[in-house]
Amino acid sequence: MIRTNDPTYTDLVNLRDRLDRQQSQLQSDLEEVRKKLESVSMTLTMLDAGDVEAVLASPHHGKAVAIDVASLRGMKQLDALRKIAQQGGGTLQTTTAKRLLLQAGLIKNPKNANNILFSVINRSGLFERVEPGVYRLKVEKPVRPEKDEFSF
Repeated sequence: MIRTNDPTYTDLVNLRDRLDRQQSQLQSDLEEVRKKLESVSMTLTMLDAGDVEAVLASPHHGKAVAIDVASLRGMKQLDALRKIAQQGGGTLQTTTAKRLLLQAGLIKNPKNANNILFSVINRSGLFERVEPGVYRLKVEKPVRPEKDEFSF
């Protein structure tokens, strides 16, 4: 007969309890990963089917933003980039912007897309680089009218 106050027995009970908690946590993590995988797969299916909205994840805000690709058609590249950034909370990822501009037909050749994007962003002066591949709209400072020497 095994005695319950035996140290080996107690250690094994504690080990079993710890492994049971670990298994429960791993099952919970697995379920969370399953849900995320299902969501990403559904989004890819919708994009492949040609749905007009593309989902963006803003790296600095963590919220999902929907961009209507059709609304970008006919815009100038700079205006489209500004709209994408505004919808993304003031920031834009070049990889996302490239994909959207290609889908909207604002860039014809995917091979030149990166060069076109960087040229438009740098020449515009509207964006500042946050990190590689991420740009933020510069905050426009209001222009203060100069005082007239003779006004009171």
